[in-house]
Amino acid sequence: MTDQVICALSDVFARWFAYQQQRGIQVCCASDEKRPSPCRYDAANKALWKPWQRPEPANLQNIATALDCPFHPTIHSYYGWGFAGTITVSFKGLAVSLVQPWNEKDFEQLQKNLVAHVLMLRRLKLPVTLFLATVPNELQVISLNNETGEVLLEQLGQSTRWVLARSLPEFLQKLSPLALKPEAGALSA
Repeated sequence: MTDQVICALSDVFARWFAYQQQRGIQVCCASDEKRPSPCRYDAANKALWKPWQRPEPANLQNIATALDCPFHPTIHSYYGWGFAGTITVSFKGLAVSLVQPWNEKDFEQLQKNLVAHVLMLRRLKLPVTLFLATVPNELQVISLNNETGEVLLEQLGQSTRWVLARSLPEFLQKLSPLALKPEAGALSA
């Protein structure tokens, strides 16, 4: 299943970048020397970026162990495959921004945020989920059901959850690219 996640995530990025390219859009983000990333690939134009896959995948085992909460295997693949900027896609008409770390420092911050999320759910006596993406409604998040591996639309801090897909690979395969707007990190070619 973890290989399926990596293939599906790589496919989402490939489709999204091809979609932008078809529209004459160069994918870029503000060049910030304080936030280096292996995603930056053009020394002449440091704003350009593309996803970067780690030679050896990382995992979240350290925080799963610290929380005494084994994580669903697919979450390790989703966050451990590499680094990327934010991309916005559509899931059945819902705008979805995939959460991915930009660099190693972001990966460490992501782990802290996941710990805080799990601790909040425990405090509220709710089943453990692990966030995957944001949506326009800031009170909702797309998450992975840690027990079943289903992808959910979750109302933060509440038990209200809707199943979007039976698995993370299935969810990723159903995503459709959305065009970047110039103010959202794109340059017209």
